[in-house]
Amino acid sequence: MQDLFQNYVDDLRKLRDAFHQELTDQARELSKAMGIYARSNEAALSSFMEKVAARGAELETAAAARLDQFRGLPVKGGLPNVSDRPLPHAPTSADQERVAAAAERAFADGLDVESEGDRKSGRPMVLVKSNPAA
Repeated sequence: MQDLFQNYVDDLRKLRDAFHQELTDQARELSKAMGIYARSNEAALSSFMEKVAARGAELETAAAARLDQFRGLPVKGGLPNVSDRPLPHAPTSADQERVAAAAERAFADGLDVESEGDRKSGRPMVLVKSNPAA
């Protein structure tokens, strides 16, 4: 009976060792797979970030060109999405001069104009003229 019990314990130890070895092997394989996955994700993320940066620079250049075109300035550099013809609603130089003069007057007078939100609240419109500092 002692031999039977000893054989049973030996078999359990062998099973435990085999199970432990199997778990160790699987953990090693999983670790390798995770390393490969992490490297491929890092490469994909780097590629994506490069594409985003390039597209961002392209959009920024196009936006600057459209702003120049809207302001009536010539478009520099022949961008594919921006035409060289002026926008139909681009201000003329006379319009630009009137806007600049009005802005200078408003700044010089120091007007405090109500915001759009104040109009909707029903409060009366009040213009305040500040006295220049002496």
